Amino acid sequence: MMRIWGICLLLASVQALPTKHLNHNATEEQEQEQELEEETSHWNGDINLQYIQRIESYMQPEQDACHDFHAYACGNWKSVHGNVSTMSLSGSHIDQRYVHLFERLLREPQASEHRLPMFPKLLRYYQSCLALDKPRLRHYLDHLPPRSTDHWMELLAILGRYGHHEHYIRITVAHHNASRHIIFMQAHVHELKMTLTPNIYFALRRHLDGDLPSLPDLRQQFKQLDATLYRLSQSESINSEEENFKTYTLNQLQQELPGLNWTHALQLKFNATYDGQHQVQVDELPQLRQLIDFLNQADARLLRLYSLSRFLQYLLQLPHNPLNNLVNNRAPSSVECVQHMRKTLYLGMNYAYEHIYYAKQRATDERIIFRVFEELKAQFSKQLRLNEFGLDANLLSALQQKVSGMAINIGNMPHNASEQFFREREQLWQATGDFYLNHFKSLLEYNAHQAEMERTTNATLKQLFYSFSYHGPSMQDNIDATPYFYCVSNIIIMPYAYVQLPFYHAQFWPALLYGDLGNTLGHEMLHTLDSFFVDFDAQGVQRDYGDQLRRYRQYVAGIECLNSTANITLNERTADFSGTRLALHTYLQTPMQRRQHGRLYFLQFAQFFCGQEADESHDEGSVRLNYTLSQMPEFAEVFNCTQGTPMNPVERCRFW
Repeated sequence: MMRIWGICLLLASVQALPTKHLNHNATEEQEQEQELEEETSHWNGDINLQYIQRIESYMQPEQDACHDFHAYACGNWKSVHGNVSTMSLSGSHIDQRYVHLFERLLREPQASEHRLPMFPKLLRYYQSCLALDKPRLRHYLDHLPPRSTDHWMELLAILGRYGHHEHYIRITVAHHNASRHIIFMQAHVHELKMTLTPNIYFALRRHLDGDLPSLPDLRQQFKQLDATLYRLSQSESINSEEENFKTYTLNQLQQELPGLNWTHALQLKFNATYDGQHQVQVDELPQLRQLIDFLNQADARLLRLYSLSRFLQYLLQLPHNPLNNLVNNRAPSSVECVQHMRKTLYLGMNYAYEHIYYAKQRATDERIIFRVFEELKAQFSKQLRLNEFGLDANLLSALQQKVSGMAINIGNMPHNASEQFFREREQLWQATGDFYLNHFKSLLEYNAHQAEMERTTNATLKQLFYSFSYHGPSMQDNIDATPYFYCVSNIIIMPYAYVQLPFYHAQFWPALLYGDLGNTLGHEMLHTLDSFFVDFDAQGVQRDYGDQLRRYRQYVAGIECLNSTANITLNERTADFSGTRLALHTYLQTPMQRRQHGRLYFLQFAQFFCGQEADESHDEGSVRLNYTLSQMPEFAEVFNCTQGTPMNPVERCRFW
């Protein structure tokens, strides 16, 4: 088959540059990141040719693209990068940039950044993290505010201020739709068991001056309590006639569940006063009633020990808590501290990255990315107007409104936020030389903000915070590495880790630009109509669109076809399938375009899936890439695949 340099000659009549030697023995992420930094630091107007050399280094052109395109396009990936995905490499690049920034500021106390919002406190937090030498979990407990009673709900409310909501009764504030947060209550999260480790036990013992049972005895007591909580939090019948989700005023809730003073409980948790008409959403009311009755009669001291232990377990399980990496009295690395701060100080860290690194390329990126986004939206709207499923006018109009109203946020920053906005947000959290106190304050600020959004009437504040997705400390890493569709706000979030090589560059040729950016945006746009997110309307309100769609025979046939082969989640498969179809119909519209640019386009598309392992939501990269492209007749046309080969099946699915 034609080697990729033939594609270069089709796209530009320039001399190809020699391939730079790659270190095939480097397997550690940090070494690979340094290699990527060195290789890309000199790239200029010939960015495309040099990037194509990089693609070629991942290929195994001796493989048959019509049999296994992933092996053809990505077969040499692991010999270059080991078991590291493209997303991991990209995230590592962001981490290293933060490290370089903070280390420079430590060396340059007169640097101008010290006078900007956020920077001094971020630097202080960074230093407190680096100063850690061994885990002292007791310090977390010692920083908790005092309680006035021994009632289980008071301690639960205090722990909830720091984001721990998972046991006894879960009371959280959730982003409900494009203009509203809501208080949500449900029963004990029984899937999360208490594991009383020696570290947690000894932290409790020191905090309580040794006044607690032995470790084996306390483990047994916790095990029995876990079993009781599990039993009480289960539904009596999966066919219960009572609605699972229901909205109550506090007065109504007080009548239904008189075992707690709900106004006082919310005041303790959210540090605010709520009147009797304030609305909350409640799940599993009978289970809540059982739990409250039990907890009000249980051993108060055991409940307290269990709550404190669950709280420490929660803190340690937060992504990138540096205490988990303290082995043999080793201080956390700079990268580990940065990864932790990106979780706990999300807004401040994004502000710093924007100011130092991204602001200078934002205008160019927005011009390019928004143009591609609008082209895809126009093509998407055109496909909907064809109405291939024969939808009724009202349903079709609602789906078209979702598409036309969709927005995109590059960097996931509040839209048009002023410097004063960031100065005001900075005043809401503190940074000292004490890591444990700093961690507490950051958790407190984020959760206080969530509560504020639920009750505020400040239109300016709501407009700012509903223009992006404010990530919490428990958000997983992949959310910071790749674009995603934020259904409650009808926004595609494009994190900083994506708007850089290898995914994107402002000087990319169209085949490279659409090969990844076009497909990625198409994928996220199609999540608006996937089998789950379709139920959210243009304002993020849940409707019954999915139920309506299932009345149409062709829609159901499409879903059944896509689901006929094994996949982890159907909504990701539908977004892969229809998003790729959308990008193809937007860019490679004619046979001439496909002949000239198709091979490079598909090879660039493959890069996202190189090294990608399966997770709880996504199939392995090889499965996703091969299945999706096998459903595209344009791929078989470009690579001259004989009908009946794996990448050119006799029958294909039809969907959006």
